[in-house]
Amino acid sequence: MKKLLILLSLTTAMTAFGAPHGNTEKAATMNVTATVIKPLTIVKTGDMDFGNIIQGTNTTADSGYTITGEKGQPIIITIDDSVSLSNAMSKTPLVVGIKTQLPNSLDKDGNAHVSVQGFLTVPNNQTVGTYTGTLTARVQYQ
Repeated sequence: MKKLLILLSLTTAMTAFGAPHGNTEKAATMNVTATVIKPLTIVKTGDMDFGNIIQGTNTTADSGYTITGEKGQPIIITIDDSVSLSNAMSKTPLVVGIKTQLPNSLDKDGNAHVSVQGFLTVPNNQTVGTYTGTLTARVQYQ
């Protein structure tokens, strides 16, 4: 028993002297936050319809998109600068030039309007018929 007490005393002494002095744990904290916002939506205000166009003339047509989301947030809008219109009977497509007015953020109500204007020149020898194509607008938060 005496040997056991001596061994236990030696073990305790070695443990006490073996640990570094002043080795106290330190801690730091940080705040963690997340802000949830509304998803973006985009809808066309109407189709772009040039109507009937005589060969050898040019014309314009207007349309647009309405975007909704979180008020005041910056956005990025992407729209092609031209659209190719095709007709099954024609090997030559019609190309519509596109000009836009793109806002860079949503207003105080969470809305934005994109104005789109199309410019079309029809060659003298363009095949008669209906030509169709699509214009896609993409939007995302910046």
